[in-house]
Amino acid sequence: MLNSVGSRGYVDPILDLVEKNDIRYLRLIIVDINGRPRAMVIPKYAVEEALDEGIGFDGSSFPGFTTLDDSDLVAKPDPETFIIPSWEHPSTADMFCYVYRPDGRPFEGDPRGILSSALSELESNGLEFTTGPELEFFYVEKQSNGLRPLGSGGYFDMPPLDPSETVVRDTIMGLESIGFKLDKVHHEVASGQHEINFRFDNALRTADRMVLFKLSVKNVAKKHGLSATFMPKPFWGINGSGCHMHQTLRDRRTKRSVFFDPDSQTGLSETALNYAGGLLEHARGLSLVVAPIVNSYKRLVPHYEAPVYLSWGFGNRSALVRVPNYHPRKESSLRFEYRHPDPSCNPYLASAAILAAGLEGMKKKLDPGEPTADNVYDLKDTQELETLPGSLGESIEALKSDDVVARSLGSHSCSALLRGKSREWEDYLNANSSWEKSWNVVTDWEISRYMEQA
Repeated sequence: MLNSVGSRGYVDPILDLVEKNDIRYLRLIIVDINGRPRAMVIPKYAVEEALDEGIGFDGSSFPGFTTLDDSDLVAKPDPETFIIPSWEHPSTADMFCYVYRPDGRPFEGDPRGILSSALSELESNGLEFTTGPELEFFYVEKQSNGLRPLGSGGYFDMPPLDPSETVVRDTIMGLESIGFKLDKVHHEVASGQHEINFRFDNALRTADRMVLFKLSVKNVAKKHGLSATFMPKPFWGINGSGCHMHQTLRDRRTKRSVFFDPDSQTGLSETALNYAGGLLEHARGLSLVVAPIVNSYKRLVPHYEAPVYLSWGFGNRSALVRVPNYHPRKESSLRFEYRHPDPSCNPYLASAAILAAGLEGMKKKLDPGEPTADNVYDLKDTQELETLPGSLGESIEALKSDDVVARSLGSHSCSALLRGKSREWEDYLNANSSWEKSWNVVTDWEISRYMEQA
């Protein structure tokens, strides 16, 4: 996090960028506990003040931040995040912020700050955490009787089955213009479902890019007269949208993966196996953080390429923790893919919690057990396998029982998350009588609450 206020070392370069690019307005982005970006716009002549001193705002109006009697917070732009997005109004730039108390202390409920602090501690121990998400989403069109997916395309389909090529092209060009390096772009399995993958990076930069990615997809879609949603399961009976989190740990000095061992039969080091053991050990506790809404648990059901059982394997998409096997034993390709998260998660809190779980596995040398080679959904003895929580209510109780995940969030954010999600669960049950009667249908309550917000 930024610790020095008023250092010309980072103020002057930003002012130069503002002048050189004829920027008239700067949008300062703060991310709330639910992962939703909030922002204020300041004029060009207030940029220097914002960089020197920060801009005050009402923290009590942000979910999970502060109360009315202790509401004053200060947003300070992070100079490394200056961008000029193509989907913004002309002459407008964006910057992400860290949040501080008025006395200069970092605000303990700031999701960016929580992840930044976790990464700083990791780096002091000689390691770095790199992540790469697979963010899936739907283009939808509104009809008199509700919503339907756009087009009839399936996995890797092209026009005319996929009618969204122009909007996708505009989206990826906008992303590349602000520095995204893309891996692949394609239509996903379900009708109207798409995936745009961008490359591995430092976990904080990746989390920022996840927020920008969602803003880009939604804003560009609206310019084309469409709607895009990152709701995990907008339509029952077809695949939901995941946010599979690829991850690795590297030595800061050598840049070598600590997950790789050239002398092991699989290429995985003991450190890697212990890390996977930590993910499995704390998967239930992670659930409220990585799958944080009622609708998340309608995605986490068998036979739709979403995880249900606590298992791991090589190249196995039915497993919770997967080792992609495209290039076996190639160090630069070796990573874990954690398939639990969905796009509604707060990427900063999710990254911090996942990292904490993996590190705990390394610390305690947890054994992940034998890898699963078979489709887990087809196994006859799944009674022996532990499962992820089956509802938001179960995930709330699981987090309460997991000290490792709770500590990774900090007491402020953990308590706020539990309070907010308990109210959300209660609201759902009041509107839909029971989970048992509604788990296998996407309700109007969910569409109203999540279609735009997720």
